[in-house]
Amino acid sequence: MKENKSINLSYPELIQRADRVAMVVQRDITEFQKYGYAENVHEEVAAKCLAFKEVESDMFWEGQKVLATNKKENCKGKLVEILGEFAFKSKLALGEHTKEYKMFRFTGLKKLSDKELIPYASHVIKTARLMPDELAKRNLTIEDFTAAESATKALDDAIDAQADAIAVREQKSLERLNKGSELYKMISELCDVGKRIWEHKNEAFYNDYVLFGSSKSTSHNEEEETESVAEEASTGE
Repeated sequence: MKENKSINLSYPELIQRADRVAMVVQRDITEFQKYGYAENVHEEVAAKCLAFKEVESDMFWEGQKVLATNKKENCKGKLVEILGEFAFKSKLALGEHTKEYKMFRFTGLKKLSDKELIPYASHVIKTARLMPDELAKRNLTIEDFTAAESATKALDDAIDAQADAIAVREQKSLERLNKGSELYKMISELCDVGKRIWEHKNEAFYNDYVLFGSSKSTSHNEEEETESVAEEASTGE
């Protein structure tokens, strides 16, 4: 996620400060009305804050992406294992140097990308179905062909699910950033007005409207969270 220069608070700090601003603006609403604000402006702040809270964190959506990726890798591993068994049994049944065996093109199986593996698996299955009797001699049967087709579909579906999870993660991250920016812009303006109201009049009330920036950017905090999730998922902790 690109760093957002307009938010100088971490997301947790933004929520905390917005809740506080809504409270003090309600307390000082009479003064705010002198600057053209509606009587319910504090409710608008609370509503924007709630909308921001309801968008799940980047860490949550990163976790969903990791789960989808793990499932895809498991499906890929299973299909590669099945095709490896096809290769070995076909070599025993047909002979490594025969034209029939070479039709499968088994070399480089583990080097194939996810998307390359799908059409390749279909090619292997279709080729095997051309010579069921010969392959059956080494117990490579119709049931094995069906299992390979199921594993191919499972990987295809898992690849789509992973792509969807990545897209949703990016979409939700942007949605949360936009809602956070709207909230921050609103409370920043209200805090400027609040400081104007109480400057040289009431130091405690003035301090209620001071926004303290975080030592880390919002985007940096979010990246630390998502990296932690990815590391935990990969190590199984």
